Amino acid sequence: MPLPSCGGSLGVSSPSCGVLLLFSSPAGGFAPCRGPVEAGVSARIDVLRIVLIGLIVLCHGGRYLGVLVPFDGPVVQFAATAFNRGPACLAVPLFFAISGYLLLRKLELTPAGYVQLMGRKLYSIGLPFLLFNAIWIVWFLWVGSIAQFGGRSYILEAGILPKLLGYDTSPVNYPLWFLRELLKIFAITPVFLLFLGRLPRAGLALLFVLWFVERPADEYGFCGFAFWFYCGGLLARSGLDLGDTARLDRWVLPLFVLATAVVGLAPWLTQDVVAYAVGKRFYQILGVVALWCLSRQPWIMGSGLLHRMAAASFFIFLTHEPTVSILQTRLLAVWRPEGAAAQLVAFMLPGLVALILLYWLARGLSRFTPKLYAVLTGAPLRKRRAAPTAA
Repeated sequence: MPLPSCGGSLGVSSPSCGVLLLFSSPAGGFAPCRGPVEAGVSARIDVLRIVLIGLIVLCHGGRYLGVLVPFDGPVVQFAATAFNRGPACLAVPLFFAISGYLLLRKLELTPAGYVQLMGRKLYSIGLPFLLFNAIWIVWFLWVGSIAQFGGRSYILEAGILPKLLGYDTSPVNYPLWFLRELLKIFAITPVFLLFLGRLPRAGLALLFVLWFVERPADEYGFCGFAFWFYCGGLLARSGLDLGDTARLDRWVLPLFVLATAVVGLAPWLTQDVVAYAVGKRFYQILGVVALWCLSRQPWIMGSGLLHRMAAASFFIFLTHEPTVSILQTRLLAVWRPEGAAAQLVAFMLPGLVALILLYWLARGLSRFTPKLYAVLTGAPLRKRRAAPTAA
């Protein structure tokens, strides 16, 4: 019995029917999609790239507040906690879901195809990972330390190779742990394809359970990343119309606001790390759906600025550290924020400045040194076409 193809007889426009479809899939599983990604969905994915990177940069840019500068009262602590542990923590699972959606929707692997896939990913992700770790290892060893980011003794104690590869430790450029985990997820792509073709529902349920038991005291974990990646691929092949989410707004968005407020109150509500991690996993599920619903808004999906910045989102991610650490140090040298309003401004300021500076740096590099920019970001090098000869 042939597998039903995505968007064909299984195509549905109702989100509620689509969710039902996920849990009542044919015994044979879901076949790869045949058509392109719907234009509206593609536009939402594009703007979400920079929105999610922006959340990460703002979170890292404001992390000094409460550490180097004590919170000026519970209001600031609540706001910083709600943002850092709320929306900012949704960037990682949503990135994995989007990656799975884009890769698994059409993929059919052979052994040779698997080798080609991993070769492409090692170039597009592994090369920037190594470059932007090696650059700062060399800097620490030969130039000096960077406050809030690292230094020579930090590298030598952990070991140069472990910090370069992020093996059994965080990489020297700590946000790049995400790329390391993404490469590991790509490496087990055949497992996801097996689930999609034979056991789509059981595969989703298994990964969900493993996510909760793998690291009980941590909302993140490899099985959690696998769950989100697989979930994205399953949604892509299910025929669910991801562009039709308007009817979800009335209950998803208010629940998301309420849940984010609860996350902000967590320091006063519980000290049980396991219970907190369980709650944060369910918050991830609600939050990922809420951010996707928000992305349909015209001022987000139709923003020319966000689409332009999205082209530089990977470069911004690769370089936002130690940029925000340097900006934090410079800011504190001239201004010690006091009072709730001042601290809330200071929380956002390093991240916003970093986003602007790195966007324009990306624009400049891509225009004036396109080959260097391509290597730094793992983009394919474009070969110049030979000029036509005169007849």
